Amino acid sequence: MARGADIKTPEGIASFTADLFEARERENGGKSYDFTILFPKTTDLAALKQVVVTVCKDEWGEKAVQMLNDGLIKSPFLDGDGKQGISTKTGERHPGYAGKTFIRCTSGDKYRPKVVNRQVLPVTEVADIPSGSRVSAVVNPYTWEHKTNGKGVSFGVSLVQVVKKAEGDEILGGGGGPAPEKYFEAIADEGDAPAETKTGAGAKGFFG
Repeated sequence: MARGADIKTPEGIASFTADLFEARERENGGKSYDFTILFPKTTDLAALKQVVVTVCKDEWGEKAVQMLNDGLIKSPFLDGDGKQGISTKTGERHPGYAGKTFIRCTSGDKYRPKVVNRQVLPVTEVADIPSGSRVSAVVNPYTWEHKTNGKGVSFGVSLVQVVKKAEGDEILGGGGGPAPEKYFEAIADEGDAPAETKTGAGAKGFFG
């Protein structure tokens, strides 16, 4: 396996951010921290693509360029409008993926990525980086080869910065849950709670 240089991504939209804080089981065994970055298809990804080419050459030589072009090496750049943007569980397109190019980023369960805010202070809860938040990340490409899945390149991730926390309708599925302000308004304090709730009967106090 060849590992490429660390590189900062352009600003993108984070998805599945809950997996930045809790390692999940991988299909091929073990656990990892993961998340996805979505980029509008107009985003200049030339620098990211160049480090991918470089790491492929390091692993497979000059022929790697043609292998990438022919799809013999699986690219880490995925199409949100294609089948890669569709949930295998629901059969529906992931929220926010249409019109985007995306990369999946991963880190081993012993190396949780550092997440920081605009002031470079630690972010420790997914509530502060719900899916749909604007982020940039420090990633590195690495090559892999499986007996049944062929050759490919993926991105590791070591650092994520929250540029703008998603709020309201900006929040996507895949972490964070619905925004309370979308459904609720602040309720003025009108005094003590109803007597029924003070009996210890809970809901039974209302329904008999």
